[in-house]
Amino acid sequence: MTPEPHQSPTPRTAIQAIDRSVALLDAIADAGPTGVPLSELAETTGLATSTARTLLSSLVEHGLVAQGGRRRYLLGARFFELNRRFVTQTDLSAVAAPVLRALWERTEETVHLAVLQGLRRVDIAVLVGPQLLTVSPTSARFTDATSTPLYRTAAGKMLFSGLDRASRLAMLAEAPWDSRGRPGEDELMAAMDDVAAQGYATNVEEEMAGVCGVAAPVQDQAGRTVAAVCLGYPAVRHTDAHATWLREEAVGAAAELTLLLGGDGGARG
Repeated sequence: MTPEPHQSPTPRTAIQAIDRSVALLDAIADAGPTGVPLSELAETTGLATSTARTLLSSLVEHGLVAQGGRRRYLLGARFFELNRRFVTQTDLSAVAAPVLRALWERTEETVHLAVLQGLRRVDIAVLVGPQLLTVSPTSARFTDATSTPLYRTAAGKMLFSGLDRASRLAMLAEAPWDSRGRPGEDELMAAMDDVAAQGYATNVEEEMAGVCGVAAPVQDQAGRTVAAVCLGYPAVRHTDAHATWLREEAVGAAAELTLLLGGDGGARG
């Protein structure tokens, strides 16, 4: 069956190359699994053949487009990975809702579900505990990449430690984080390796006076850390016993959510 043509016109932006690339991707997607030849793409998008070929070469290089048999173009494998990330981030809060609610009811502390977006940790779900923290998590969404380094919050540590060393170092080099008090590179990498190995992270007033937290990793089928379940609580309630109990609760909730995502919920440190 011939797929129906893409109905929505490609929006125009100030960057012509992006507009043209998106038009090519739309045309390739509309063509379906059989792919589409260069000549047809050029005609459909109104581009010169040489222009279409140049743009397609770049898209192929980035894995967004693939060349099949008979020199026909198809969507590339990178779209599967991008879609996986999109689905994880957009559906994760809905999948996690009952788990987070149960955790909130058991602990009566503030519950966060955090993900990594670029250089920052972002809370995609927050349930505020009956005893508010010094800072309200509903207004402090950690969307400013310059505000708090990942290695100063429990959830941030968990997400940062889930990256490989090269990705961590690249982030350190690129992120506009406040570097005051930053540990040495080797010390920080070793600390993050320890966090990844033990399967949880803590924050005892490292980010802000009066606020503590504990976080555990949520992993996908491939064992990648895609989110962190975090419990935030006031420092006035911080005792070894309370911290241990909250850690066990966070690790258990993260393991439950990992199972829901098809991961191995028993693979915990």
